[in-house]
Amino acid sequence: MEQGPDGESEVSRQEDLQARVILSLDIFQTVRQNQAQHGLRHNDFKRYRQYCARKLQRTRKALKVTQGRGKFQARKLEADMVSDSKHLTLPLMNAERAWSLGKELEAQKQEEMSSHRRQHQVRRFSKAAQWSADLARLAAAKGDSRTHLEAEAYAAGLAGLALQTKGKDLATAVAKYQRAETILQHLSEVGSYEQQNACRQQLEETQGSLRFVKYELSRKGQEETVSAPQVDDIQGKLDSLQAEQPAVEKPSGTSSLTWRGITYSVRNQRVQANLQQVADLSQQQQERMQTDQAPHEAGQNDGLIAALNDTKASLGSILKAAPGGSDMAGADREDLEQLERAVRGRLLEVQILKLSAQCRAAQSQFEAYLDVASTAIRPKEQSNKAESLVRLHDGMVTAAEALGRLAGEELRGAQAEHLEEEAAARVTDSKAGRCFYVAHAYLTTGKQLQAHALFGRAADHAKQAVRQHQDCVQVDQQAVQRLQLLEQQAAAWQCVAHAESIATEQESQEGIAQATGNLSLQQKSSDQHKQQQFMLDHLDQWTSFVGTSGKDARFTPIPPALQQVAVRPFMLDNALNYLAAPSIDHRVAKQEQPKSAFAKLFTWNKK
Repeated sequence: MEQGPDGESEVSRQEDLQARVILSLDIFQTVRQNQAQHGLRHNDFKRYRQYCARKLQRTRKALKVTQGRGKFQARKLEADMVSDSKHLTLPLMNAERAWSLGKELEAQKQEEMSSHRRQHQVRRFSKAAQWSADLARLAAAKGDSRTHLEAEAYAAGLAGLALQTKGKDLATAVAKYQRAETILQHLSEVGSYEQQNACRQQLEETQGSLRFVKYELSRKGQEETVSAPQVDDIQGKLDSLQAEQPAVEKPSGTSSLTWRGITYSVRNQRVQANLQQVADLSQQQQERMQTDQAPHEAGQNDGLIAALNDTKASLGSILKAAPGGSDMAGADREDLEQLERAVRGRLLEVQILKLSAQCRAAQSQFEAYLDVASTAIRPKEQSNKAESLVRLHDGMVTAAEALGRLAGEELRGAQAEHLEEEAAARVTDSKAGRCFYVAHAYLTTGKQLQAHALFGRAADHAKQAVRQHQDCVQVDQQAVQRLQLLEQQAAAWQCVAHAESIATEQESQEGIAQATGNLSLQQKSSDQHKQQQFMLDHLDQWTSFVGTSGKDARFTPIPPALQQVAVRPFMLDNALNYLAAPSIDHRVAKQEQPKSAFAKLFTWNKK
């Protein structure tokens, strides 16, 4: 069937659109977020590796890129198959999984590191470098400029790590690290604040590895073998990225910060730029909360926390560089110190908000585990959920206590009093939640008595926190309602722990009674005796004994029946005080008076 020129142009236009699919993936931001949420905050590489494996399996099933059923059949991902940014996460998760296993092996003690495990570690890092190279290849074909550059930097960093672990071609490892460093320096100057922050963190790690490899080369005397980084193949994309996003966001800067109703002014341009980032991110957060767009997401405060940390670091460096005897005026220094305290207070408040959001998300998962209708509850998983909530509440207690110390030691006036009251209420609030979930952890492990006491303690803390919140100037009604609900739940679970302890005790008593119920000192009943006849009981019969029915004949019962043994009478010791012993003086031999030698001579034979 022939088509006209219009039909042919329409088909060709659709094919060109499919061929020019431009995908976008923030690689470093995604990796940082996954690592922070799945174990690497505590250097738990095994947990992160397991998460990567689960994520990889889910993504393959969703994209229908599985590798066979039952029998493994490798399926390589080609560029023409990539139509979604999720396709790019496949090589990314593979690289992260291999890298985490290598880091897990590296974290072991050097005494336990055998040659086999050492080679296994090298192979895992090399495999991570291969997967990252596949990611860079796919990003170059289907990704935008930033995605391609991030993939190139990611691949160069892992290639340098693989060569560094082998310890053979360190000069090439330096070149790889320098390539990653050059790309990251450009990426950290363009894009959103979150993208810049992720690239800056990756840049710091890359520079640390680069310094170490250069030191190893200097020890071997091979500094001259290091060549300049080769970025000619991506220089065009670096320039295009600079053209698309021409410069770092250099705002004019805000000259003040308002916290707790007090405005703090600042004249330093560096601090003004940081405060501008804080103001922009705070405004975005308020807009999201007003429009009810993901108001409770745990990750929405990460950018604001990073900006506040940058502001705090800038103020600390300025105050450290200008000691008390410097040219800085006393008023300027006092303003900077007050601003630094305000930034610290704001940072602690945002950290508490972030932990609260994480706690709400974890609490919803924990409540799903407590569903009575669910038959898939496993006590170990439930205990792990409770322990994660305990850690979150512990972090909130630490942050609230730091906020209270800031208000009590470094602030003055009504602001300090109000802030100290709110911090005390938050501390008690977090302690109530911590006791509640510690009690759940004890309850799942069979320690009902400890859980009963902790549930009662949680109810007491919740009641006290309600009173403290109500005494504050601005009463947090949501916190009051949540604590009242927590108090009711703690009382209910206390009854559950009490009932389980009684049931456990009753089961143990029944088990003891069942085990010892057959023990008795009494003889068997006559009915049982009639059922079983023994030859020793019928020795007075002259005929041979074969039993009454010919089937139940026995010689003697084994074991023999227990018999009662008469014991000697006994007397209590306190009766001796009331007994009078008879006199036996007449039976005692009397001692004779000693005689002289002359008397003994004439009376010796009269005895």
